[in-house]
Amino acid sequence: AFGEVRKGNTVNTGSTPIGVRSRARACRWGQGPSELITLPVVFLVGALVCLARSPADILHPELWAEDGPIWFADAYQHGWLWPLGQPHAGYLQTFPRLIADIGLEVPLRRLPLLFVGASVVVQVLPAVVVASRRFSVAVPSFAVRLTLAVVYLVAPNTSEINANLTNAQWHLALLAVLAVLATEARGSWRVFDVAVLALSGLTGPFVLVLIPVIIAMYMYRRHRWTLVLLVIALIATLAQVVFFLTSPRGKVGPLGVTAQRLIEILGGQIVGGATLGTSTLISIEQGNHAVAYAVLLLLPGALLVGLVLWRGPVELKLFNVFAAFVLTASLLSPVASATGSQWQALTQDYGARYWLFPTLAILSDLVWLAGQVRIWRAVPAVVGVLALSGVALFGIRTDFSQPVLPKPDWAAQVEQFKTVPRGSPYTFMINPTGVTMTLVKK
Repeated sequence: AFGEVRKGNTVNTGSTPIGVRSRARACRWGQGPSELITLPVVFLVGALVCLARSPADILHPELWAEDGPIWFADAYQHGWLWPLGQPHAGYLQTFPRLIADIGLEVPLRRLPLLFVGASVVVQVLPAVVVASRRFSVAVPSFAVRLTLAVVYLVAPNTSEINANLTNAQWHLALLAVLAVLATEARGSWRVFDVAVLALSGLTGPFVLVLIPVIIAMYMYRRHRWTLVLLVIALIATLAQVVFFLTSPRGKVGPLGVTAQRLIEILGGQIVGGATLGTSTLISIEQGNHAVAYAVLLLLPGALLVGLVLWRGPVELKLFNVFAAFVLTASLLSPVASATGSQWQALTQDYGARYWLFPTLAILSDLVWLAGQVRIWRAVPAVVGVLALSGVALFGIRTDFSQPVLPKPDWAAQVEQFKTVPRGSPYTFMINPTGVTMTLVKK
């Protein structure tokens, strides 16, 4: 049901090609119901899941981090065009700046709702893409595709990237890699792919590590459309490299690299966070044997990834490789502490954006493992099912609802801003605590 090995014009699940009738049944089941019904339903359910995970962020939206002092403040003070060419943290950040430009046209009181709404759309779209027929080759079973979509939407230890514009670039990068791994686009999907690759490529550094995945997919499939995506990615990469080499990134503390911290990050934050969830992980790491637990978690995690790289489908292998590239870049150049050790901060950075891709890789690997249901694969299938049950029991159950943060009263601040004379500054308080946005009244 997941990742059948394809050789030539036949489908081979291990050693014996399935027959023509079996292929036809698999194809019909892989297509599933009409996408005119299923994809809107998946989108709606995904949006409801985002609402359920963090009701306060959507029912009472507020700006988050760079949403205010960077994206909107730049657009408000300098107009819609100038900020688009300005890097932040050394890279172009086109997507949030475009949304901030749109924010100039909506009432200021509704600005947080626009930002949250845009981020939710980008956050839900990967579930829609995975559930679509574009993944019916890599994942023939429609039920398994829906499972992957749900697992993505409820992934544990990812609270930082839920429903906020500043971190929407991570979901946009996920859309980009899915567009590359999916079957060749046709019709309106081509417009979708171009828009996603261009926006993601010009939003953050992810396109730099996406290039090898695109090249590998072209070598595997030889689709001309993959070359089109490669050209778009290369152009975006060139632009990002120029800004990276010529723009300041900001000062952060030393890396603080040690073998123990690496084990705590890989075994604790990644494997432990993906399977046990933040709450359980915090309970474990508050004890006296955090490193020992990290080692015990890291070993089966490494075995799982190794098994996928050995026997998994090409698309899943490349997704694991992409996740590894992103994680490596994140560990080499994180922004976790302004003055202290970066890696020390990362060992306790629960729900951080850096854990998204390795978490999704591990969960996808578990779904693939659980799908190995042939008799000679009974043991790994049982292991996969038990592991996914553990994820649902410990990780998803305890991490589903995001913590409620203190919220500044945005509506009240907007009313105060209306009373400020033109040319006078006004400082808004936004989340997280201590972040402010200053606008000079026009």
